[in-house]
Amino acid sequence: MSGRSTVEISVPLRTIVLIAGAVAVAWALASIASVLLLIFVSVFSVAVLSPAVAAMEQRLGWSRGLCATVLMLAIVAALAVMALILAQAISGSVRDLSHDLPHIVDTARHSGLGRFVNGGSNSLDTLKKHTPEITHGVASFSGGVAHIGASAFGAVALAFSAVFLTLYGLIDERRARDWVGGLLYRDDRERYLRVTDRIVTATSRYMLGNIAISVICGAVYGVTAVILGLPYPLALAVVAGILDLVPNIGATIAGVIIAIVALSVSLQALIVFLIVIVVYQQIENYILQPTIIGRVTKVSGFVVLASVLAFGSLFGLVGAIIAVPIAAGLQILAEELTAARRSRIAAQQP
Repeated sequence: MSGRSTVEISVPLRTIVLIAGAVAVAWALASIASVLLLIFVSVFSVAVLSPAVAAMEQRLGWSRGLCATVLMLAIVAALAVMALILAQAISGSVRDLSHDLPHIVDTARHSGLGRFVNGGSNSLDTLKKHTPEITHGVASFSGGVAHIGASAFGAVALAFSAVFLTLYGLIDERRARDWVGGLLYRDDRERYLRVTDRIVTATSRYMLGNIAISVICGAVYGVTAVILGLPYPLALAVVAGILDLVPNIGATIAGVIIAIVALSVSLQALIVFLIVIVVYQQIENYILQPTIIGRVTKVSGFVVLASVLAFGSLFGLVGAIIAVPIAAGLQILAEELTAARRSRIAAQQP
């Protein structure tokens, strides 16, 4: 009978320490994920707004700090107005539903379809019986929304933190780039400045152009909503403008949402708005985007959609909006890192 062999496994203390350190760093990063996202969005905002601040400096002759402050105040004011418009529309919709629900149920009960449905199950009679409880629940829900809004002070604090981080980043952007460049040798410094200039230019031109197109989309959909007599047309315009920031699919999603609202008014309103959606989509795809944005990012349609899906699943609406500029920046970085190798390969080919 052969004896058993023993296998000894020894793990160096250094390996244990490294694994423990990696786990601790991963846990720390996960615990501050919201803060890291906040910093990332602020850095991205600095890249978008930096050329605008430089243009204000050159045209107005103000200091960089004053230009950045004025620009950020204008952005905060615009966002506050949009938030107020949406809040009024939501509260008004809840109030209108509480007021109109008994009449809606009574009208449905006396319609032909309502009598047919009610004859088999008395569901509409039951719904009318519990209408007071439903309206009370809606009122309680609106109060709960207000309570949630009051308890969302942390989110508001994060928003203001993002504003101030972006403001300070805009003021110190040149100094930070020069400091990093000072740590590099001349050839590497020139390469670093060239790449960062390309990334900042592509990011800024794309996002500012995308915002301009979104304003046009919101204006077109909002004016159409006013003409068709849809409720809360200004809020619908704001929703359309925000969703249109999402590449390729944003305007379509906004159109579907407003089309549902149009259907609540009349079938004719729905048909007219669907025609507006189709016509506007053609104008945006073949006139506005090539004219305003052009081929700034030079990113294929597949990469655009894939990046929107990936970053949207990771970071929500914000990720979907900033996905294309990030993909373009990564593409610029990859082109720069592989430029020398591609040149050598091209030189060796006959």
